Amino acid sequence: MINIAAVGYVAEGFAYIFGTVLIGAGLYLVMRGTFPAWWRRRLLWPLVRVTPAVSHLQGWAAIGLGISVLAIVFTTVAPELVAGLLVVLALAAYTVGLALFVFSTWLSRRPA
Repeated sequence: MINIAAVGYVAEGFAYIFGTVLIGAGLYLVMRGTFPAWWRRRLLWPLVRVTPAVSHLQGWAAIGLGISVLAIVFTTVAPELVAGLLVVLALAAYTVGLALFVFSTWLSRRPA
């Protein structure tokens, strides 16, 4: 029989790791202004021309998504009022991250 509580803890652990990795990757892109050389072209599939501005925007989008994931996970241990504020923060961070991702993708496909 599967212990549901254990599955929840594992899922929370993965979410903490995923959010932290997203923030770390975003900081890398913001600081470097370019994607790592080892990334294959297929990993950058929505992007056509990767400029430093596009990389920075993608980095900020990753940071926004990472903050969103971590804020949602923290709601499980936060008091009720704080959890509600974290959900609002998570939705705002997700919306900003999504907007930055869409804008940077559009920017990379724009004619030079």
